[in-house]
Amino acid sequence: MVNRVGSDVAEFARRRLEPFGPAVDPEPEPVPASPPAIVLDLLRHLGLALSRGGDATERVRQILEQVAGVYAATGVTFFVVPTGVFVRVDTGGPSRMDFEAGTSDPLRLDQIDALYRLVDDIRHGSVDAESASTRLDALLTSRPRFGGVVSVLGSGVLTVGLGLMLNPRASALPVFLTIGFLVGGLRWWADRERMLSVVLPVVTATLVTATVFEWVAPALDAPPLEIVIPTLVTFLPGAALTVATVELSTGDMLAGSARLVYGLERLLVLTFGIALGVEIAGFPPPSGGSAASLGGWAPWAGVVVFGIGQFIASSAPRGTLGWLLVVLYVGYGVQALSGLVLGTLGASFLAATVVLPVCYAIQSRRSGPPVPVTFLPTFWLLVPGALGLQGVARIVGADQAAGLGDFISALLSIVAIAVGVVVGSGLSERIGRATSTWRGV
Repeated sequence: MVNRVGSDVAEFARRRLEPFGPAVDPEPEPVPASPPAIVLDLLRHLGLALSRGGDATERVRQILEQVAGVYAATGVTFFVVPTGVFVRVDTGGPSRMDFEAGTSDPLRLDQIDALYRLVDDIRHGSVDAESASTRLDALLTSRPRFGGVVSVLGSGVLTVGLGLMLNPRASALPVFLTIGFLVGGLRWWADRERMLSVVLPVVTATLVTATVFEWVAPALDAPPLEIVIPTLVTFLPGAALTVATVELSTGDMLAGSARLVYGLERLLVLTFGIALGVEIAGFPPPSGGSAASLGGWAPWAGVVVFGIGQFIASSAPRGTLGWLLVVLYVGYGVQALSGLVLGTLGASFLAATVVLPVCYAIQSRRSGPPVPVTFLPTFWLLVPGALGLQGVARIVGADQAAGLGDFISALLSIVAIAVGVVVGSGLSERIGRATSTWRGV
């Protein structure tokens, strides 16, 4: 009887469960394969190169994610700092972490151009990982387009352009050229001597300040700051402070604060060099101030002279000088003309907002260079370099209160530029995404 009941129950269960088929074990979740070593190596080195090219860490992370997607590198996440890249690889089990450390040495403009064209080729699927790594190594180790002598000449021309933008006396132009040669020679030497590169801002600021205060200013009967400011503007960490403010405004607190501290330290080191030069030479007697300035045309002529000097000194790629001058004139023109109505802060914000879309519009042209090639040189025009350095010089002089006010105004202008960069980046997204040559900021 019991056996019969058990058989009936088993038969009933079989009939009920038959439509569902035989029971099977669930298939395990697919485990993502680890990306090839060549891809991970490319991602690490590419992240460092983009950081040295002046990109903010958030933009570097976005570009690395795009590159990882092109090469089907799944389970990869990135954490970027200004001098290093962390790559986390998730393969279903214990995660693996790779790290690549780098330096803060900036790339030349020709290297930046080659770098972003490589990123374009990767995004369009026209280069494999091994070839991309070879191209990346080649551009990072490439020699400058111009030799050392030509680069030193470019430094002198650049300094004359900055001097013209301050509308100086005519007698000061040969001095700008000579001191520009001195600064260019010291930079060339520092590229070959690591120890000198560490103390280059101090050594240069001390030599220039002491020479100008001791001999040049009394000989020309000119205010010493009129000579000192243009020769040291390129040592101001305007780009670092601006990018730091951009990163902090977008929530990247670690990278932004680190870059901000680095920029302020560079500024303090430059201040020490100026103070040391003043102590060595002492203050010259007050100038007579009889010589007249060149006139209202001088700053506008200074833009083109500065652009030519920057093109040579930074080893810009071929065919970019015209585009560079267009961006420089747009930036300087907007800042100079709007400053008559909006003041320094408003003009700095508006100029930064306008310049980026112009850079993207140029990039969309067949002959247009990547955005950073034309945008990075405009930092020396958008950042109120002369005002900031004049404030630093006054702090170590007699008018400390006025110098501190100028210094604070310069920092506020940097914040205004950074906000303008954020706004301009948002506007530029629409232009850049619509083109076939999106390279980022």
